[in-house]
Amino acid sequence: MLALIFVFSALLPDEIKIGTLTFRSPDLQSWFKPNTKEYKDIQDIIAFVDTTDFQHIHSKDTISSKIDSIIDNNKIEIIKLKSDNFQKSISASLSISTFEYPSGQDTLLFPFFRVINKKRQSNIRILHYGDSQIEGDHITSTIRAFMHKNFGGQGIGFIPIVPVADVATTFQQNVSPNWKRFSVLDKQKINVTNNRFGISGNFVRYAPVNQNDTVAVIGLQPYYYGSRNVQTFTHVRLFYGQAQNPFSIIVNKVSTQTLQARNLIASTLWRFESSQNSLHLQLMPTSDLPDLYGISLDGEQGVAVDNLPLRGSAGFDFSRMDTTQMREMFSMMDVEMLILQFGGNIFTIYGDNHNYYYRRFLQELLFLKSLKPGIVIIVIGINDISQNTPDGYITHPNVTKIRDAQKRAAFEADCVFWDLYRAMGGDSSMPSWVFAEPPLAKKDFLHFTSRGAKIVGEMFCKAFAFEYQKFSEQMNN
Repeated sequence: MLALIFVFSALLPDEIKIGTLTFRSPDLQSWFKPNTKEYKDIQDIIAFVDTTDFQHIHSKDTISSKIDSIIDNNKIEIIKLKSDNFQKSISASLSISTFEYPSGQDTLLFPFFRVINKKRQSNIRILHYGDSQIEGDHITSTIRAFMHKNFGGQGIGFIPIVPVADVATTFQQNVSPNWKRFSVLDKQKINVTNNRFGISGNFVRYAPVNQNDTVAVIGLQPYYYGSRNVQTFTHVRLFYGQAQNPFSIIVNKVSTQTLQARNLIASTLWRFESSQNSLHLQLMPTSDLPDLYGISLDGEQGVAVDNLPLRGSAGFDFSRMDTTQMREMFSMMDVEMLILQFGGNIFTIYGDNHNYYYRRFLQELLFLKSLKPGIVIIVIGINDISQNTPDGYITHPNVTKIRDAQKRAAFEADCVFWDLYRAMGGDSSMPSWVFAEPPLAKKDFLHFTSRGAKIVGEMFCKAFAFEYQKFSEQMNN
């Protein structure tokens, strides 16, 4: 087989086009000369992020004043790069990749800073929406740890009843099989009579197979990893709706509570005297159990950061959900900020029609801003994505088009923009993340690994800290 391929390489041209298809074969030289393509050296970026521990940004120290190795929620080992694959002459900048604002509006984050500075006896929430790039609490977990450390908070926040994907998070969700999940992304395939999917874009409904299905259980157990602060909670809140009759629920196999029927959206709150790390809920099966939209695990006060992945979404699905219910949930949960991170599912679809993408994305941003007056939105731009070419891995030409459309829409809607493409190194930087040791991105040259996601989260938090420092200095002058 190898001999046959060698013959074709010698006799045929490097590229043959048949209709709309293009066939490529390795040229003869590539058999004798190894690929010596050199990629960007991102060691400065990695070292700058990896070796700087998060400080309490209320202090007067500079943002990069503490130098430690960081792994998991506290530390991560220094990443080493394969020296023969990187061009040392292209050095990454040590400067923070800062947030960008519409012209003359560099104080857009100040209202949020004022809210988190106030002493309060409850939580405020940040909702981190994204596609599969944030599944498994990727990136969100680092942002949450940063917020908890600087502004208080406890617990993992809001999670769907049934996991969206088989990706490990802080808690293992043990639910009975008769809960059926419905998603806004599958709306055309299912029989949902309204658009009430809750803030996560999905809900579960009790769906017994037969009369013997009498157990409707929701159980949460912590995994062995993760910080104790995220694994524990004191406040549990269950969100439900579409109930016509009262129903009963048993908490931790001890106390029984009867909840009243609600149609649009309702919640019940359980407070524990001491921190808990597990939960067991059993709904008493009836013919009319409510739809469950999710459960939040929080502390008494601080900042809650929720991980809300929508796998396969282009970020166009929010306006498809019931406006009244979304507005009500934003209000009852004290949502003060949204972080939107999309682009990985649409760069090949809308790249050549980026004006259409701009219009659609702008529509979604304006819809989200209409849900709560004064809400702050940060748009995280698309990351670098590589395509394989005879000259090596290079940035897909549509990436910057989508990035520019996202920035344009963000500025038009008075939102903050953070350029992840630029933060990770810019043009053709993804191969450097993939070839790092250990890898910081997967071999699809699109998704980050857990380590890479943590670095992205840290870069975001440094940009946030930089803006907060400017706010603090301005308030003190």
